[in-house]
Amino acid sequence: MSFYSNLPSGHNDTSSVSSLYPTIFEIISSQEIDALLPTSVRYLIVNYWISRHPSKLSLQINNYFHEWFDLLLKGAIECYHINRYNSTFVDKFYGLQRFNASNKVLVQAQANSSVRYWPNGLTLSGKQKAVVLFEKVLLPYIRQKLDDLHAKYVARSAFSSNGNQSVVVKKLYPLIKKLFYVLNLFVKLFFLGGRIGSITFLEYLFQIEYTRMTLPLESSITTKSNPPYSNRLPRQNLYSLWHKCYIVLRKMNQILSYSGSQLFPAFIFMLRVYQWWTTQDLTAKLQRKLNDVDKFIPRANNSSDQAYKSTGICPICHNQIQNPGVLETGYAACYPCAIAYLPKNEGRCPVTKKRLLGCKYNAELGKWQVISGVRKLLVT
Repeated sequence: MSFYSNLPSGHNDTSSVSSLYPTIFEIISSQEIDALLPTSVRYLIVNYWISRHPSKLSLQINNYFHEWFDLLLKGAIECYHINRYNSTFVDKFYGLQRFNASNKVLVQAQANSSVRYWPNGLTLSGKQKAVVLFEKVLLPYIRQKLDDLHAKYVARSAFSSNGNQSVVVKKLYPLIKKLFYVLNLFVKLFFLGGRIGSITFLEYLFQIEYTRMTLPLESSITTKSNPPYSNRLPRQNLYSLWHKCYIVLRKMNQILSYSGSQLFPAFIFMLRVYQWWTTQDLTAKLQRKLNDVDKFIPRANNSSDQAYKSTGICPICHNQIQNPGVLETGYAACYPCAIAYLPKNEGRCPVTKKRLLGCKYNAELGKWQVISGVRKLLVT
């Protein structure tokens, strides 16, 4: 994170306003961690609780994970951080904030100012906070539900001709997704060009921009710098003791916040590595079990196969093999008989009835062709 914070923002403006904006790498890294967090939490719950102690309650928790985690828990956490810090939970760990960019003069003054707090004129308005909350909480949930509904209707229409009821979900929804993708792409390109400080189309519409200056808000600064007992004379009483405890707790909060900003992304990364490791190990175990699933099953003794192998009888014309050829399945037959038999029987072996890989269907001619399914033997 410290490496990302020292990268140039990529804006062409040489003024100090460009120092407000972070790099696109910082924002993308924050968005990736934000997308990995629900998946990692669900993986831990399913792997270490639900799979080991399945019950009706645990299964309901897994089935309604998006409702209680993405909407309720994440919504409450994001609402608190947006109101308190002008930042989301993950963006705060990455040292990112959002601000109201409607007043460009105030933005320029803040960039040139040495004030170590964020003024009220640049804090997010109520409408802008609602937009950020909608974009970070409600919009991913709605997109997830619409994706599931779209996949269900597409699968249903593949097996039935009556699929006119879901025209909006099947046809209109993919177009809307593509439109928003293109609009967000153009906004990101303008961000890279240094023209705007927004990263999504909704943020651009409501004049919400990113900044790397993670400063406290002005209201919280005034309340913290002027506590109700600050004008009291220092006395050895309960208020003095509480004031000392307050200072110690505030320093501990700063230490914990800084430690969390360093450990939280590392924890998510290590969790993903552990998930990948356990998934690879599980895949290898399943593959070994599948390979050994029929190890102790005796093989069938097909007498007809033995007849074709032991005698020189062609399995097609049932005469002595003349001008021999070998099929992919290992059986010998008359080469002209095999060439004539395979296109008429969809490229299937006359003995095992398995379709040969060397026989392909030619859609233009409308028939099967033998490409490499038969090899001619040279008998000396």
